[in-house]
Amino acid sequence: MREKAATEPTGRRHLRAHGLTPSEPRLAILAWLAGHPIHPTIDQIFRALRPRHPTLSRTTVYNVLHAFVAHGLATVIRTEDGELRFDGRTDPHAHFKCTRCGALEDLGALPGDLPRQVALPQGFRADEASLVLWGLCPACAAADTTH
Repeated sequence: MREKAATEPTGRRHLRAHGLTPSEPRLAILAWLAGHPIHPTIDQIFRALRPRHPTLSRTTVYNVLHAFVAHGLATVIRTEDGELRFDGRTDPHAHFKCTRCGALEDLGALPGDLPRQVALPQGFRADEASLVLWGLCPACAAADTTH
């Protein structure tokens, strides 16, 4: 999605292709998410866009992001502390979360059929998979004097 949402006409086509009607909030959030692959929270997107879109509300950002997830334009990452982070990269891939600064980075691709590759107990069905590794990012590791 990141490359496709770079311009407004492309963003409009991208939204329509995913069954969503283009609107100013959707276009603004799509473009911001495409240009900021930092796995933002709803509040981060709201604070970033509010100065240029004074009528934008947190509720609108919430609703738009959840529509993007439902229509395959974004994925949601639930962190261990219950925080929701959003990702414009929709292919199956792993993440790394820094336990010190909270940075969340994309890692390599995961097999799309990973849920079916794991041996589950009788009667269980996995619909999706998520892999998050935790540790220190390079900056925090360099500042770590305990190891």
